[in-house]
Amino acid sequence: MAGYFDDKDLAHFGAMGEHAPELWKKFMEYYSAAFEEGQLSKREKLLLGFVVAHSEKCPYCIDSYTQQALAHGLTMEHLTEALHCAASLKAGITMAHGLVTRNIVNKKSM
Repeated sequence: MAGYFDDKDLAHFGAMGEHAPELWKKFMEYYSAAFEEGQLSKREKLLLGFVVAHSEKCPYCIDSYTQQALAHGLTMEHLTEALHCAASLKAGITMAHGLVTRNIVNKKSM
């Protein structure tokens, strides 16, 4: 069985606007504007996209942002470092959510 996500699909992302072209246009304007150079460089924004893509587990976005990052001079070393930042943050978030458990245990122990 073929994988659920097909890497050939990425080329058809624009087709998502066929049934609601005005909304698609607004989305693309927003999406494009968000990734324009501003206080953050294009490379910084691509790294953000790259780690969010991994964090959200979107294979299409991982493919797209990896390719864009490489095209903007980022290396596997840059991408790996960014992945470690994202992974450590997710680990920290998991541990921080443990405070909820701790609070419940403390309430039940009273």
